[in-house]
Amino acid sequence: MKECPNCHAEMGADVNFCTNCGTDLRQVAVSEEKPAPAAPEPKAAPVQEAEVKAEGQADGQASGQAENVLSTYWQWLLHAWKKPAEAVAAEKWYGLTTLILEDLFFILAGLAGMNKLASSLITSYPYFSSIITELKSSFSSYVMISVVLGQVVVLAINYFAMKRFAKSEFDFLGYLNRYAHLSAYSLILNVLFWIFALTGSLGLQEIALNMTAVVGFLALIYVLLEEKAEKIDQMQFALVISIIVLIVVMIVVNMFFKEFASKIASVTNQQVNSLLGNSY
Repeated sequence: MKECPNCHAEMGADVNFCTNCGTDLRQVAVSEEKPAPAAPEPKAAPVQEAEVKAEGQADGQASGQAENVLSTYWQWLLHAWKKPAEAVAAEKWYGLTTLILEDLFFILAGLAGMNKLASSLITSYPYFSSIITELKSSFSSYVMISVVLGQVVVLAINYFAMKRFAKSEFDFLGYLNRYAHLSAYSLILNVLFWIFALTGSLGLQEIALNMTAVVGFLALIYVLLEEKAEKIDQMQFALVISIIVLIVVMIVVNMFFKEFASKIASVTNQQVNSLLGNSY
């Protein structure tokens, strides 16, 4: 390299005149070229810090997705309460989730009501506390089984009738979505039923229970009337299926009361025999 003595510009070793100011560089000594400083290597982020950051981003994304799913489901419920008859696109699990929530609050209401009744009876008849406690446990089991079994059988009959006679295009989860959208008021009514059971308001419990039954039955009829039945009048189709559903419900209820009555008789006999044995 050559350095111009006039303007101090750096020139190549074979340059005779400064290209900047024109000074003669033939007598200027050639100096050694200074190596360019090496660029600093970028520091790698610590592995642990990178992993923590990635995990945080994944957790944030999962949380955001969960919130979005719940928000979308809530919007679907709001639409069902505002316009139950208006069909709307929904995820496959919306209807099933809604029906499970309805059953859950219904069962909780039954258990709460039974607990209050049992506590009242034990207070009035302390000598029969063991019988009442055992019957309460049996009643709780019968309520849960009857509610789930009854609803599954009724919905299965309705769906089978739609597929067999109306050639419905719904799959089973799609059918549950439609039914749950039409009967979404049942979720509110079952929540009220549970609250009234906790407070011991028997009259309000009866109103909520009856309204739940009416809403569910109307939803079944509406779904049937939406489908075009083949080889049978539409109204006759809905009427026949409704009668079948009512018969099934009566059978389930009758089975429940028979089993519960049998349990009462069994527990009572055991208690009486125990008392007679102690007296001798």
